[in-house]
Amino acid sequence: MKRNLITLFFLAFICFEVKSQTALTGSQAYDNAQNLRAKARKFYDKDNPTKADCDSGLAILNTAVNFLDKPEVIELAQDNLYLKGRKSDVYYDMILCYALSKQYDKALDIFDKMGNEGNYYRIDFYETDSLFIPMRSNPRFQSALSRLKLRQALWKDESLKTPYKENISDAEKTAGLSLLWSQAKYNFVNFDHAAIDWDKTYLDYLPLVKNTTSTAQYYKVLQQFYAQLKDGHTNVYVPKELSAEFYTRPPFRTELIEGRVFVTQVFSDSLKTLGITPGTEVLSIDDIPVITYGKTHVAPYQSSSTPQDLDVRTYTYALLAGPATKTLHLQLRSSTGKTWQQDIARTGYHDVKNALPSLEYKRIGQIGYLTVNNFEDEKIMKQFDSLFTQIAATKGLIIDIRNNGGGSSGIGYHIISSLTNKPFKGSYSKVLRYMPTIAGIQWHENMPGEWDANGKQYYDKPVVVLISARTFSAAEDFTVAFDYMKRGQLIGQTTGGSTGQPFGFSLPGGGSARVCGKHDAYPNGKEFVGVGIAPNVVITKTIKDLWKGTDAALEKALQLLNK
Repeated sequence: MKRNLITLFFLAFICFEVKSQTALTGSQAYDNAQNLRAKARKFYDKDNPTKADCDSGLAILNTAVNFLDKPEVIELAQDNLYLKGRKSDVYYDMILCYALSKQYDKALDIFDKMGNEGNYYRIDFYETDSLFIPMRSNPRFQSALSRLKLRQALWKDESLKTPYKENISDAEKTAGLSLLWSQAKYNFVNFDHAAIDWDKTYLDYLPLVKNTTSTAQYYKVLQQFYAQLKDGHTNVYVPKELSAEFYTRPPFRTELIEGRVFVTQVFSDSLKTLGITPGTEVLSIDDIPVITYGKTHVAPYQSSSTPQDLDVRTYTYALLAGPATKTLHLQLRSSTGKTWQQDIARTGYHDVKNALPSLEYKRIGQIGYLTVNNFEDEKIMKQFDSLFTQIAATKGLIIDIRNNGGGSSGIGYHIISSLTNKPFKGSYSKVLRYMPTIAGIQWHENMPGEWDANGKQYYDKPVVVLISARTFSAAEDFTVAFDYMKRGQLIGQTTGGSTGQPFGFSLPGGGSARVCGKHDAYPNGKEFVGVGIAPNVVITKTIKDLWKGTDAALEKALQLLNK
C-alpha cells in the first residue's frame, strides 16, 4: 500500500510538471521546484522520521531533480540565478533524507554528484552537524569534502582572514590590497561606470599601503581605493576594533541644501539646549569651512554611485563621523543670523531618542500617509497587512521612502503586491561570466522576475511615492517596479542610483569588504544604476522650506491626490 501511495504522489507531481510546461517562466519553474521541496519536507522534516517517510520524501525530491534537469528548465536557469540555485538545495535535501534514514552510501553518492557539478553549498554543515558523524570517517566523504573545501577556499579567502593588530605586517597589507583588486577585477559589474584603468590604480596604491604606519591608516587607504570604483554597493569596512575611531558621530544629522550644510534632525534634547536645532547652519568643522572639510576629509573615502549619493554620504552620513575620543569644534549659525562656536562630543549622550522607526502610518484628511524607512525588518510586511483595512478606507495613498536605504527587495514587493491586481515585474539584471580560455568576459543576463499580486487585498486608489537621494538599494528596486507598472507618480528628488547583489569577503587585520556582483536595470533595460531614478515631479529642497518647517514634496503629493 505504501508503494502505491508513493507511486500516486509521483504521478501527481509529474502531472503538475507537464501542466506547468505551458509557456513556463523562470519564476514558475522556481516556484515548482520550491513547492516540490516543501511537499517532500512534510514527510521527513519531523521527529524520528521512518525510512518509509524518507523514501516518500526522496521520491518527490527525485522528481524535483528530473524537473530541474529538463533542457528547457536548464535554459531558463541561465537567466534566473534563483532558479539556478535550487539544484543545490534539492541535493542538500536528498543528502539530509538519506542520512536521516541511515542510507549513508546513497548520501555519499549525492555528495559526490554535488561536488562534481561544482557546488560547495553548506559544506560547513556537513562537517559539523551530528547527523553526518557516521559519514565522516568514510574515505569517500573525506576526499569529497577536502576537494570542496579547497574549491571554497579560493573564494572565502580564510587564509587572509588574519586578526587585528595595531599595525599589521607589510605582507598582510599587500595581500589585502591585492585581494580587493582581484575580487573586483573578476566580479565587479560596473567598470563601465567607474571608467578607470583598474590595474594601473592597483599599482598606484601599492606604495600607499606600504607607507602606512598603522592598521587604521591602512584601512583609510583601502576605503579610498574602493571609492575609485564609484559604486555604493562596493565598500571596505574597518575591523570592529576600529569602529569607534571611524564611525562615532553625535546624535544629529546634517544635509547639503542649496550648497550649504544645515542640521535637519536632532535626537538629543541636550543638544537642543545648546542651540543645535533643525535649521541651524554648520559653517566650519575644526576651523575648516564645511564644504572644504567635506571634500577633503570625507568625500575621498566614500563609495558612491552618483553625485547625489556622494553628497548624501559626505554631508549627511559621514560628515561628523570620527574618533569617539575627539571633540568636534563647530562654527554654527542660527536661522536668525546669530553665529557662535561650539565644541560637540561625538559620544556620551544619555538622552538619545530613537531614530526613524521602520514603518509609520497616519491619515491626513482623506489621504493615507505611509512612511517606510527601511526594508530590513520582515515585520514590516505584517505591519503593512495589519494596516491595510485602514489604508483601504482612504481615497489616495502616499508612500514615503525618502529615508529608505534599502534591505530586502521582497519586503518592498510585498507592499506593491497589494497595489495591483496583476503580476508585476522586478528588475532586469546581469552578472559577469568569466571566460579564461579567451581572456575575457561575457554578460550572463537574468530576465526580470515576475511577482504575483497579493490576491487577498487590493488597493485600487491613486498612489504617489516620495523619493530622494537617500532612496537607495532595495528602495530603488521598489521604485523601479512601481514606476514600470505605471501605478502612480514619483515626487521629490532623483534617487541614489545604486542597487545590486554584493558579496562579502574578509580582509587581513579583521576587516571586510564587499563587491557588487549584479547589475540591475528596469525590466526594459533602462539604466538607473549610476544615474538614479528621476521623479515625475521634481521638488527641490530649499533653505526657506527648512526654516519654515515646510515639507514641499508631501504638500505636492497631497495636492495631487486631493484633486
